[in-house]
Amino acid sequence: MSDSGAKQVQKGDYFIPNLCHGQGLLGLFVMAALLALLLALVHSGIADFDFIWLGKAALLIFWIALLSALLLCSARDYLIDLPLPRAALANYLLVLLAATLCAVVAEYWRQYSAAGQWRADLFAILDIVLIAAIPAGVILRLYYLQQRLHQQQSAGLEARLQALQAKIRPHFLFNSMNSLATLIHIDADRAEKIVENLSDLFRYALQNSSDVSLREEVDACQRYLEIEKMRLDERLEYSWDIKLDINAIRVPALILQPLIENAVFHGIQPAVDGGAVYITIFNDEKPGWITIDLVNSLPEVLANRDTADRNTAATSGHQMALENLRCRLDTFFNGLAELDEAVIHNHYHTRIRFKPLEG
Repeated sequence: MSDSGAKQVQKGDYFIPNLCHGQGLLGLFVMAALLALLLALVHSGIADFDFIWLGKAALLIFWIALLSALLLCSARDYLIDLPLPRAALANYLLVLLAATLCAVVAEYWRQYSAAGQWRADLFAILDIVLIAAIPAGVILRLYYLQQRLHQQQSAGLEARLQALQAKIRPHFLFNSMNSLATLIHIDADRAEKIVENLSDLFRYALQNSSDVSLREEVDACQRYLEIEKMRLDERLEYSWDIKLDINAIRVPALILQPLIENAVFHGIQPAVDGGAVYITIFNDEKPGWITIDLVNSLPEVLANRDTADRNTAATSGHQMALENLRCRLDTFFNGLAELDEAVIHNHYHTRIRFKPLEG
């Protein structure tokens, strides 16, 4: 399992816009022009506005902006897979590098033009770098907050859609109704239990609350597994191993049940002899973190395939749900959450790790 933290999983989710062309580059130069104008106003004021100083400042700032855009574009494909804090720091350092290079060239040229000597004033270079560092940090922070807001909005909309698609899927509803119709005449008690579980599960799935206790999420999953157990009988085995108190732990609603439903639908139901699902919740080795492990068997037809084929077959139609869940976890836990998956020995492993919110 990866221990790399929250990752930028898609290029469209990268927090810095594409500065190689289009609106991203245009926006960068607009901000550079406004910064040059602001510095000129601070330097000379409106009454004695110095257009020559403005031109020199604008030229230097535009060169810093252009070199920064070039470095950020070149590094984009390498940084996009890094955890968000590391990617942000790397981008900030690249901007400072661009500012330093431009400041050195500008200072050497200024000294040569004035005195005919190739030398530079270190403090003049530091002044330029520090002046560039402040707006660069502000702009990168704004990019980050803008991306997080967009991510949160998208995740919220996707979560509602996923809740309807993953929790009230037609195949699950129809299969449950068929099981109910069969049991009504031969086992009224089991039929009544299915109705109760269905009612509780649908009530939970359609609630308005965006977060629940981990106990509520586990209870909903247990109801779902009980319903599927009545339908699949001996073809489905499952077990829970909860090693901590989960009553006070808050999590986003519907983070575990969709994973279990996919495990049953893609891993257990297609198998001739059925299979098993194992869920373990325990304190992570990282202090203060919690781990939820979900392991399900896969159909034997996947056993003879190589690893790449097995991963592709096991995760078909599942990656969009995983990416949505990653976004929801990342937003809810402020970046202190991870979601990883892997196929190991013909079993599909899904691991959620997070640091519970305080208070």
